[in-house]
Amino acid sequence: MLKFLVDESTGIEVAQQLRQMGYDAVSVIKTMKGASDIAIIKKAKQEDRIVITNDKDFGWLAAIYKPPGIIILRLSDESTRNKTQVTLRVIKNPSYRIYGCLVVATEKKIRIRKL
Repeated sequence: MLKFLVDESTGIEVAQQLRQMGYDAVSVIKTMKGASDIAIIKKAKQEDRIVITNDKDFGWLAAIYKPPGIIILRLSDESTRNKTQVTLRVIKNPSYRIYGCLVVATEKKIRIRKL
């Protein structure tokens, strides 16, 4: 089962909603508030978690540090509801391979690139 580390930019509410739906999701706000992006990636690697973030800087960090995976949300609607819906569209679709990949998701499109 996939595990997730939800960045501060995505919000604690997204992690809470994922947990309510049965996913193993941990919020950076709860566990390591104010941590650097590099520290977050190292924690994700240590715990074998896929990072969910709205911070595009994780794209180039992923190429260097090779975390288990990163989902970058590039949304025009930054509401918690929309962040959760787009995240679920990515993680619920069995045809999307997200472990070991960089996923960039918008409301209309999902791009996946192997790390």
